[in-house]
Amino acid sequence: MKEFYVWVLLFIFTISSLSVVGAQKVVEEGLVAYWSFDKGTIKGAAIEDLSKNKQNAKIIGNLKTVKGKFGDAIKFDNNQDNYIQGAKSLKNFKNKLTQAISVEAWVVDEGFIEWGGYVVCAQDNGSFEKGWVFGTNNNVSFAVSTKEPDDGNGVLTYVKAAKNPNRGEWFHIAGTYDGKEIKVYINGELVAKNKNHKGDINYPNAKDPKDESDAELVVGQYRDKNEFFPHHGLIDEVKIYDRSLSGKEIKQNMESFRLFVDDGHKLATRWVDIKKNKNNRLSLFGD
Repeated sequence: MKEFYVWVLLFIFTISSLSVVGAQKVVEEGLVAYWSFDKGTIKGAAIEDLSKNKQNAKIIGNLKTVKGKFGDAIKFDNNQDNYIQGAKSLKNFKNKLTQAISVEAWVVDEGFIEWGGYVVCAQDNGSFEKGWVFGTNNNVSFAVSTKEPDDGNGVLTYVKAAKNPNRGEWFHIAGTYDGKEIKVYINGELVAKNKNHKGDINYPNAKDPKDESDAELVVGQYRDKNEFFPHHGLIDEVKIYDRSLSGKEIKQNMESFRLFVDDGHKLATRWVDIKKNKNNRLSLFGD
């Protein structure tokens, strides 16, 4: 009987090992911020950035972790007082994205509202439109203000998917800009693109009016100087890059399951879980 259980354990361990080996590796080139939102990365209000950039985020207000797409996620309760601050200002963002950008996340959206923000760094006040907005404009969208076109106050063009994912269900979203084209991907598929923008990303700056001269990097809310539209749903696995990811790389990240990010976090955690399960079975059937 003992021999039978040993074979069962070996089978389970082999399957687990194959799952790890078969998983894609998270794309690391150009990664400037990575917030997994797993409980082990959150200490008090601080959220650890798993990229080499160490752009740790901060919980503002009261937010809860819940079961995520992978590991844990943050639950946003449609309250403007509760959000995540990736950077208090542009000066506090250690790697300001100027020539290109990619933003991605796993999301559950209960609303798909007109001005929705998954990850936002912008001022959009009347005709003043600078920065970028990764979220919804009724439909899933990515907007980037650039040097061209620019009427002096910036121009945000919302590049939108024709159809939204189902409410209340997990979906993967990615937005990219390479200096000449904005693209939106849902679940690894290109769903929208726009070639009307060129040049560096146009951020608020010291030459702008004082209350519009800076921007906060925010997760879970469309937020600028006078507008606060909170997210209702879940957000998991936020990654920001200083370059435009290819469609192939976006699919790779979507299928990565967060493994192999670094030696001290995700992979180690998974192997501890596997070992724990193995040891528990041995103790039960070892007599």
